[in-house]
Amino acid sequence: MEASDFVLVVDSSVEEQVEELAVFLDQVEANQEKNVLASCKQFLASENINEALSFLLNRLSLLSQISEKEFEPMMNVFVSLLQESTTYEEHVVKFCQALESIVEQNTSFVPFALSVLSTLFNASIKDHQHARLHILNSVVTITTRFNYYQLLSPYFVYFPEWLHEAGVSVSDQRAFYVFVSKVIQSYDEEQSFAFLLEAVKMAPSSTDEAVRELVQHAVNSPKYFFYDDIVTLPAIQQLEQATLQLLGILSGGMIEDFFSWMDANRSFCQQEKFDQEAITRKMKLLTIASLATQAPNNVLSYKDIAKVLQTDESEVELWIIDVIRAGLVEGRMSQLNQTFLIHRSSYRVFGKHEWISLHEKLAKWSSSLQYMLQVMDQPLSNFTLATSRKGGREHAGISASE
Repeated sequence: MEASDFVLVVDSSVEEQVEELAVFLDQVEANQEKNVLASCKQFLASENINEALSFLLNRLSLLSQISEKEFEPMMNVFVSLLQESTTYEEHVVKFCQALESIVEQNTSFVPFALSVLSTLFNASIKDHQHARLHILNSVVTITTRFNYYQLLSPYFVYFPEWLHEAGVSVSDQRAFYVFVSKVIQSYDEEQSFAFLLEAVKMAPSSTDEAVRELVQHAVNSPKYFFYDDIVTLPAIQQLEQATLQLLGILSGGMIEDFFSWMDANRSFCQQEKFDQEAITRKMKLLTIASLATQAPNNVLSYKDIAKVLQTDESEVELWIIDVIRAGLVEGRMSQLNQTFLIHRSSYRVFGKHEWISLHEKLAKWSSSLQYMLQVMDQPLSNFTLATSRKGGREHAGISASE
């Protein structure tokens, strides 16, 4: 669908294409009237190609009864005729609606319908590229309704460029992204959230359903842990204080902060359909992540973790396993010492305190590296092999001379 220079080659006149379609439709068994050709000839006699096209489009559903072999060629003739329309966008909308109806009746036509829509998308004339939005709507509808999502997803990256080139308004782009987000949610929650996030960014002063859906998904999702990209959005900042408080807790608070918030906002939580159990679990994982970034010597005791999580020590290892699976922390547990040695931890927020901590770590690494370089620059003659005897065994070591 991403061809930039697309040429539709047709080896017959418009009149011949109209007559070809009319004859074919009259031969379809479901067409009892058999008047398509006669009517089209009247339109052609008065040189009214647009009326002929409208008449043919109203009978496009007859093609649901033809063979798979005949379907795509006939549809491509329609695509060619659409380029002659004086009401191009209106006719494209009718064509797309008819295609969606046809594949509902005959699902074996789905791959062919998508191929036809691809041809129509690329053949859309420059003066009417806004029609591409309607074509994309049909492509998304058909692919998601009939489980062809894998054919659609590689093209998501092109959507912004296509919509921009088509001159689609911001409000229409936003509505399209909200629509895409809804229909692909069952296939890919992460991608669905990405489209919804883009939609919310396009309306900084709006607090409509899309904004609330974004917050609800971010709060309830078991896979979403970092909130910096949404809490600062103007549309989010216009929401109720209770919602902003919850987002603030999810961004950098601890489990006890959430429990306090719940005590004061239990009815609001139910009203906004926030999943208390899911948020509690998420907050416990995020709390461990915060503890890991502050742990002295990168070690946390099970006792300390249990105390902060307000849970039994016997459950700590299960929570550690979950936080590792979530990708928030990496480390190794010691059942013998009842400790968790942290190899890597994720900062939930990165403010002044985190910059200071990073500066200190970099300074320590720099000092260690400088010492190593100094040692390596010394000549080998400065090093001596020292030996000693201990416990009846001889031990050797290397030391640097001053």
